[in-house]
Amino acid sequence: MYTDCVSIIVIGAGLIGPRHASHVVNRPNARLYAIVDHSAKGPSVAESFGVPLYKNLTEMFEYCDAYNVKYPDAAIIATPNHTHVPLGLHLASKGVHLLVEKPLSPNASDSKTLIDYCNSVNVKLLVGHHRRFNPYIISTKENLSKLGQVIAVQGTWTLRKPDDYFEEKPWRSSKALGGGALLINLIHDLDNLQYLFGPVQRVYAELLLKQRASQLSEESYHEAVDEGAVLTLRFANGICGTFICSDNVTSPFSFEAGTGENPTVPFNETAAGFYRVFGSHGTLSVPDLQLYHQNQESSRSWLNPVQDEQLKMHHESRREVEEEEDQIMFGMPTPSPSPNMKDGNLLFNKSKNSLEKPKPFDLQLDHFVNLVLGKESVVKCSGEDALRALLCIEAVKQSIETGLPQVVPSIDDIDINHELMI
Repeated sequence: MYTDCVSIIVIGAGLIGPRHASHVVNRPNARLYAIVDHSAKGPSVAESFGVPLYKNLTEMFEYCDAYNVKYPDAAIIATPNHTHVPLGLHLASKGVHLLVEKPLSPNASDSKTLIDYCNSVNVKLLVGHHRRFNPYIISTKENLSKLGQVIAVQGTWTLRKPDDYFEEKPWRSSKALGGGALLINLIHDLDNLQYLFGPVQRVYAELLLKQRASQLSEESYHEAVDEGAVLTLRFANGICGTFICSDNVTSPFSFEAGTGENPTVPFNETAAGFYRVFGSHGTLSVPDLQLYHQNQESSRSWLNPVQDEQLKMHHESRREVEEEEDQIMFGMPTPSPSPNMKDGNLLFNKSKNSLEKPKPFDLQLDHFVNLVLGKESVVKCSGEDALRALLCIEAVKQSIETGLPQVVPSIDDIDINHELMI
């Protein structure tokens, strides 16, 4: 159906869209088809990549129909959260495969609508929880067995967003449009935790003080978007955990600062332990990959010292094995889908002498292109995976409103939004 080159449009010229576009243009088997964006940034972004600009999807499809131009094979949707489902439904109706930035939408019903529709028209839907493709997360998942029985997890995502982050995109300050640290940021970590430990069964959350809204009236304070929360979590397999999320404190303990994943957030090499995973045989600190253990069963008590061991990242240890076998391949496999399955052998090639960490966006795009070409069939962050993370967020918000723990509902209990299909 497709040639070995996949044509891709990027919708959105804000923070994430151009990052996606830059990865597309650097791939030998992908072609940036166009930028779709109606903002003032659109023309300069399209010009920088040397591709056409369309103000909206209707304009693009009308142009294609008028001049008998083939539709793009795939689309990356990097627009405000509340626009994801309408755009996705429009594209899927034309047979265009989708990589949609998280969350699929601000609510579960709309998200399930898009999932069900894509399934019905045989359109691939990959959701941009790209941290599943991060080498730190892949390496963490690979080393969990060294902890024995995982008992508990402690997590942190804490930093301070600048004021112009909210001024640039007003939707980030709107509850109705999907703003706030919980839906924009915490959802990433909840997806990470469910990818590592399985589905969350129950949550309890307490909202943090809203510093940006401190001068507002009581009613306006309540309506202001959240700045984070403190959570307790219980997973379906019995693992328990705590998590602190804040976008308005001074701290290096966040995924971005600890891994260097986001180029706009300075990398902090000393930031250790934004996740700590506690097991019967040891504890693993992430992203520093420090393993604390007592190897001999007879020594596992507080009466004996705890040893520490620096673990290698997946791509480093894989490189050593391949060099020994004299069959050097570079990069790392894309991660397992959910539920856990054995990693595939699809690698993103790197320079022959490089130990550079693979880039999550590259690995995610690698997987997306392979899905479109039919080289992979199992979506490694499916709409259902993303919906589970969103259902956790909705349970967090309900817990905040009620002051009570909340059971995370099953996907099967969610109804679709029929009005979106009219």
